[in-house]
Amino acid sequence: RIHVMRKLKFKLDRRSLQTIYYSFIRPLLEYADVVWDNCTQYEVNDLEKIQNEAARIVTGATKLVSINSLLLETGWETLSSRRKKHKLQLFFKMQNGLSPDYLSSLVPPTVGSTSNYPLRNATNLHTIHAKSQLYYNSFLPSVIRDWNELPDETRNSPSVSALKRKLNSNIAIPPRFYFAGKRLGQIYHARLRTNCSSLHQHLFAKNIVDSPLCACGAVEDTHHFLLLCNRFDNLRQELFDIVSTICRPTLDVLLFGKQECSLVQNRLIFLAVHDFVLKTKRFQIT
Repeated sequence: RIHVMRKLKFKLDRRSLQTIYYSFIRPLLEYADVVWDNCTQYEVNDLEKIQNEAARIVTGATKLVSINSLLLETGWETLSSRRKKHKLQLFFKMQNGLSPDYLSSLVPPTVGSTSNYPLRNATNLHTIHAKSQLYYNSFLPSVIRDWNELPDETRNSPSVSALKRKLNSNIAIPPRFYFAGKRLGQIYHARLRTNCSSLHQHLFAKNIVDSPLCACGAVEDTHHFLLLCNRFDNLRQELFDIVSTICRPTLDVLLFGKQECSLVQNRLIFLAVHDFVLKTKRFQIT
């Protein structure tokens, strides 16, 4: 299925490719994941590689991209992090009588209910002793440890949906204008954001070329390409004329948009950047 996505990499836009991954690939990677989350680290890494490849296809990033940059660009969590949250959600149902009795009966008592002393961890659940690493990492022992680490506010959520919101409060979702424009523009723009384009400085940082210098003699990084290189002055003026009607054109604005601007305004900024990048003919798609 990843190969099918790869075949469609330059034919479908970013939103469509992401939908394919969400609908047809990630569910396979997460089926019954609360059961087998005690798999080996080797298997964990293999699963993450599948998602990372899907993220590269969706964004158009190359293999030069760092995984952290890739996850920030997509707003995706690691599969390992998602499995941890799935276990916590199931355990919440077990503790609140929202699961079958044979699961709810497995919830251990709180520390406070078995002690006559006012302990600081009285609301924590008793952990389960495990003699083997395999059992230690299995569902019940591991989810109890994770549950005890949650703040009381999260553990006392009134519903599963409220728990999900609190668990996902730290996720930064990419803005909708990242999906603006045609596919080639989306790809080149994402590569500039994630420092994995064919600009000489990006390639030099990965020891692929001998020099980071542009044909004009300066270091060819993203800032130089978008704002300074004298080879593209005329095209850049067209870009600035459009962006300046909305806000001051800075590197951050051209790459990430501006939070204070509306969705329509940010879309116009991104479309102008795409138009500039494509007209320079600086990049060749691979």
